[in-house]
Amino acid sequence: MISGKDSGNSFLLLLVPMLFIGLILQIIHLPEVISLNRPDFLTLIILFFAVYSNFSLKIETSWLVGIFLDLATGAPLGINALIISAQIYLITTQFKNFYKYKLWQQVIIVGIINFLVTILCYWVEHIIGRSYYEINFLIPSISTAVFWPIVYSICLILCSTFSVSSDDKEKLD
Repeated sequence: MISGKDSGNSFLLLLVPMLFIGLILQIIHLPEVISLNRPDFLTLIILFFAVYSNFSLKIETSWLVGIFLDLATGAPLGINALIISAQIYLITTQFKNFYKYKLWQQVIIVGIINFLVTILCYWVEHIIGRSYYEINFLIPSISTAVFWPIVYSICLILCSTFSVSSDDKEKLD
């Protein structure tokens, strides 16, 4: 578990810049083929800190970051906040020992939860009249799941580089 109380730095010193980088990765202009299949970097970053730290404001932070993403992209206010918050909520409450699962099991869980929440939010967008008729749910969910081990590894490397301490060493191994 990551915390900053004993000998290391606070994980917030790493979380805030990582969220800023994730926000840039979410809104940066890419070619249309890549942009349509872009993984949810913000969700993956928040998920890492929600699962591997004693961070108690994970839902509130994910909601706030989603609102920032809505404002930055021009999406209906609350849609991205709902997407990110619902994923973090489902994974942290329904999979209490998510960090104990093997990495391939975590990839499957992240992909399935991302797929289900994306379909739910598409349905909400359709109800409010703001959806576009794109049936491309599966590929972004797969790319999000594929990027989970990469984001996980980068966050672990950054935590060790910046001396973000760990209360439970087996949780990070």
